[in-house]
Amino acid sequence: MIALSQKDLVSKLKPVAKAEAHLRALSASDARKVAVFAIHGISPIQRYAFQDQVALALQSYLNASQPANSTISWKSIVHWPTVATDSSDEGIAVRPSALRLYQSNDDPDEPQHRVYDIYEGYWSPLSKGKTNIASAAKWLLNATFLANSSTANVPCSPAKLAFDLLYVASLLVAAFFVCAFAFWCGYEAWQALVAGLAVKLDVKFVDLVQNPFQTLFKFPRLVYLECFLYLAIGYAAAQIVTALNAARKRIGRRRKLRADVTKGGHFDTATIDTHKFHLLMFAILLVVLGALVALAWFVASRSDFPMEWVYVAGIVGFVAFLQAARSIADFAVENVLGDVQIYTTHDANSNYYIVRGAIIAAVAAALRGVLNAVAEPDVREKQPEAVKAPYYDAVHIVGHSLGSTIAMDTLILLRQLIEEGSLADRQWKRIRSITTFGTALEKTRFFFDVRQPSLNAAQDQWANDVYGRFFTKDLTALNGSTNANGIYWSNHWYFRDVVSNAIVSYQSDCGVGDFRFGSSPRAICENHQIPHKRFLFAWVHSDYLADPLFWQHVGPVVTR
Repeated sequence: MIALSQKDLVSKLKPVAKAEAHLRALSASDARKVAVFAIHGISPIQRYAFQDQVALALQSYLNASQPANSTISWKSIVHWPTVATDSSDEGIAVRPSALRLYQSNDDPDEPQHRVYDIYEGYWSPLSKGKTNIASAAKWLLNATFLANSSTANVPCSPAKLAFDLLYVASLLVAAFFVCAFAFWCGYEAWQALVAGLAVKLDVKFVDLVQNPFQTLFKFPRLVYLECFLYLAIGYAAAQIVTALNAARKRIGRRRKLRADVTKGGHFDTATIDTHKFHLLMFAILLVVLGALVALAWFVASRSDFPMEWVYVAGIVGFVAFLQAARSIADFAVENVLGDVQIYTTHDANSNYYIVRGAIIAAVAAALRGVLNAVAEPDVREKQPEAVKAPYYDAVHIVGHSLGSTIAMDTLILLRQLIEEGSLADRQWKRIRSITTFGTALEKTRFFFDVRQPSLNAAQDQWANDVYGRFFTKDLTALNGSTNANGIYWSNHWYFRDVVSNAIVSYQSDCGVGDFRFGSSPRAICENHQIPHKRFLFAWVHSDYLADPLFWQHVGPVVTR
């Protein structure tokens, strides 16, 4: 998601944070402990990757907030909190690990100033490889054209809806023309090959088309070896293109990372050694491709039917295209459509519903580990009353893309556990804010509702009254020491982000903390639409954490 180095991010965030440098310098001097719990969205992301991205962006914001003449900077280190295991928490002892951001003049293990611990709600592997193209296509068509509900919709402006539809339609049209061109090239190559075979075998073209297998088996063995070698060449050529693309991305990441490290250090030398290994593997792949080409040329020179270049180009190109198309289709289904399909399944008899429950449970367990964190000295002294005191003064939750939907469901689950008495209310009170960006909440709500009967409007009203009383769009709710005035919810979105929307359908008829109905529904989320300067159809869904305008709103919330 973030392709910038620490220095680049600091330089980008400096203008945004400069106006609040004095405030940040004062507030950072207190000894508060703040946790940031980050939940990633749809993608085959590796464990701790999103945690690193959020920590890097927040660290850059904090460093950019320092006064120009300050000698203090923010550093990062791995931190493992002590997790309570008393009976009131049912022995939950999830031991999460955090990236701790601390001031350079402080002790990270026993800080005297404010620290920020970044945690991760990791769920990616639970939904991968569970669906296929046919299942995803059927689900998408049913949700779009065969909906049971007459009230489900994606609430947004006509301009936003038109842009999203145009974006998706443009992608589909582009994919169609690429596939059509590739199949046309393959068909032309096949036509040329069949015509050439008819001449070589001295048979009629029509007879060859009507009964190809009986005729083709008349070829000598070297011809079949030729075909096999061309297929292998096509596969190897596609692998080289894939390797070059991966190398391009890897070189870019390495260049950014090495900009923040000391030359000759462990990371620098390890990176150089790894680069040499990658070059060796690529050289071996090139040698294999060269050997296949040489062998194919040798076989063709000895064969009674040396294939012309049009046949070779058709076979190699079509194999490479099929491999690329398969890779793109697998990625789209497993990491985009598949994740949404699985998570928006509300049929309790479906296996996908079990996976959805496992995702929520995994994230909830990780968040409970953060909420159960206690000060280690109190545990060593075995003071039961002191152990119950939460370690963190404030816990902020951030969710990207589908992670924002998971964050909301996780908070609702934790609230249910409190009502059931299996989670202490003192832990819930430390949750101060939820920040959603690139959120899919409005679109996933549509997929949740679209297969329900039309009564889902009444169900939504009931749900709003249940969870709406815990959230607020009033920033002053952060002034207190607990979330008694509500959990502050802010949403950040780009108009040209096809995944995200403004949050408008989440409302509440109740005030914060009670079930007394007001005169009219109140909005519970503060929306911030962020302008974007990239070209019209750029993929901006992954740009939030590196955007200074994003931190202009989020930075003061997390560091308050």
